[in-house]
Amino acid sequence: MAKPYPRVDEYMSSPVIVAKPSSVLAHVRNLMLRYRIGRVVIIDDLERPVGIITKNDLLKAAEDPLNRRSLDSILAEEVMTRNPVTVTYNRSIREAARLMLHHNIGGLPVVNDDGKLVGVITKTDVVRAYAERLRGKYKAKDYMYADPPLVTPQHSMSYVIDLLSSHPSRRVLVIEGKRLLGIIAPSDLAFLEEFIAPLKGKAKRTRRFARLPKGRIGPVYSFAITLAGDIMTPDPVTASPEEDMAIVASYMLRGGFSSVPIVSDDEPVGIVVKHNILEAIIGK
Repeated sequence: MAKPYPRVDEYMSSPVIVAKPSSVLAHVRNLMLRYRIGRVVIIDDLERPVGIITKNDLLKAAEDPLNRRSLDSILAEEVMTRNPVTVTYNRSIREAARLMLHHNIGGLPVVNDDGKLVGVITKTDVVRAYAERLRGKYKAKDYMYADPPLVTPQHSMSYVIDLLSSHPSRRVLVIEGKRLLGIIAPSDLAFLEEFIAPLKGKAKRTRRFARLPKGRIGPVYSFAITLAGDIMTPDPVTASPEEDMAIVASYMLRGGFSSVPIVSDDEPVGIVVKHNILEAIIGK
């Protein structure tokens, strides 16, 4: 007899960090920073979720060149995603995974039978449930992305960016010969000044002063192009194609990362991301 899937309320986070539609974005930002969270649920006076603001929503509002207002003058209701997809506390983890995949979202507000907010469940929570409760169901090879994008340390960041945006795993593996050296994820690119120049098709220019011909001192310019080897995370944790998906999920949780390269005979043959773990839960 198959084991029943665990319920949402066994893995959700509670209590939830919330704000009101009338809260300003500066307050929402402070909540994210203080509690180290990536989303804030917006609730009405009856404690029902009416919106959600993610870190990406906040960045878009702050970086919009057409928006000249400060974050303490923009209301949450102007930015939030309205009518967020929710899941009831007594539904299975499988249903939560199905909703996340169907709507392409990373988390769900959890409500009780009256529609009041009682928790939040994220992809990481679902991965934890898989690691703890669903061992022996599938192997890595059953749900991994096969033939992941491969680059060498000398490939340009503009090429890496193209691969990141075009492959469903949103990951690029860095190899030397056939041996895995590192991995690049979108988070490796964030907040890097060196990343901006290749995006615009330009190399980063630096200036220093040195002795020029005829003995005089003057500025010397050099151009530095960021390469894949400069930004990769080296020596990532790996698994074999025969590894239980629950073990792969436990690697993610233990290391605090969202992907595990799959290696056979020291050669990368695939990659597992959280999306694949959710697919395995629903048997997609």
